[in-house]
Amino acid sequence: MRSFSESIHVAGFANAEFFAAGLFYESFSLHFPVPRDNCGLSIPTPAENWRQYVAFYKWPDDTIEPVGFCNWIRYGDVYLEGGMCVRRNFYRRLPRQHWDACKDAGGVAQIIMESAARELTDCIAWFGYCGDKKALVVDLRVGYEPTHHKYLIVKWFAELSDDDKRRTIDSIAGIGPF
Repeated sequence: MRSFSESIHVAGFANAEFFAAGLFYESFSLHFPVPRDNCGLSIPTPAENWRQYVAFYKWPDDTIEPVGFCNWIRYGDVYLEGGMCVRRNFYRRLPRQHWDACKDAGGVAQIIMESAARELTDCIAWFGYCGDKKALVVDLRVGYEPTHHKYLIVKWFAELSDDDKRRTIDSIAGIGPF
């Protein structure tokens, strides 16, 4: 049997609907966030500003399944992260050895964020809205920190003064949930 690291792969897409629409609907009972302008946020969201990442798992029978998804939208000099989801029954179906290795790696959500963090570095920060306690634990492990706005979290990629951080945080909080 191949190792867990040989069985999991994260890929970035301009539009991951083909691979992740079913997973997203299973997780949120919502239609997939197809990259588009005017997506419902209070800011411009041109399709070229979207980055979508999908985690794929290759099962021992060589079946490949999308098991995780997350969306980033570039806004100014930050990315807005949202829509993180992991297939509900994925962990229960993993071979024990792979379950242990996945757990040691932090789980699928952490693997996706760490993969994206190697590529989406052309910014000063990532922002997310997180009201789920379990998800927040993962977010904190990858470098997010709480802000003074309820549910708004930030992962800094650039050194900023405290005043600049506060201004940036307040500006993003003004968008509302994303």
